[in-house]
Amino acid sequence: MSLKNEIEKEMFTEGLQDRIQDIATFIDVPADDVENRLKTLSFSDYVEIMTAYKTKDAALIKKTMGLEIDEAYNTGSQGPDQEGGDAYVDAPVGETEPTDMAMLGKVKNARIQAMQRLGRGNLGNITAAQVADAMDKAEQGKPLTPIQRQAIAYQASNLDALAGSPETRIQFRNLLNKLRKQQQQQQ
Repeated sequence: MSLKNEIEKEMFTEGLQDRIQDIATFIDVPADDVENRLKTLSFSDYVEIMTAYKTKDAALIKKTMGLEIDEAYNTGSQGPDQEGGDAYVDAPVGETEPTDMAMLGKVKNARIQAMQRLGRGNLGNITAAQVADAMDKAEQGKPLTPIQRQAIAYQASNLDALAGSPETRIQFRNLLNKLRKQQQQQQ
């Protein structure tokens, strides 16, 4: 029996909503969030999640789905503090640094979706979540794992090829200029 047939058989036996609820309970995330993330994943990522669920590997499930324990669901204080003032602190924030953990989760999910649109083949056969994690850590200046170094190296070689090719370097420069202007207008 092929892997696809095994997965379909398991889905029909247990029911899709039951499986989503089981995964959500296992990784302590709302079922709606799990269902929405599963809709954006590739089939190979889905297989990876189901395999991780069977082996009870919550960290791998969260990583594949692009969820981090304290990033995506820790929204911090959302109401007034005890003295009735605003609970948020107005602190200077860097250009690329999100203002709070909820914003970080949104930025990370948007980055993962953008990477998924590129396709796994254009990411060096690394999952979109892994590339997004690598980009986040590189942006923050944190040490990278070997798979994250591989993801960044693949993207760097793509940038080098774009900038070095006579057919693409002008388009690439124009896109970078356009991006820089958009970022300046947002500030």
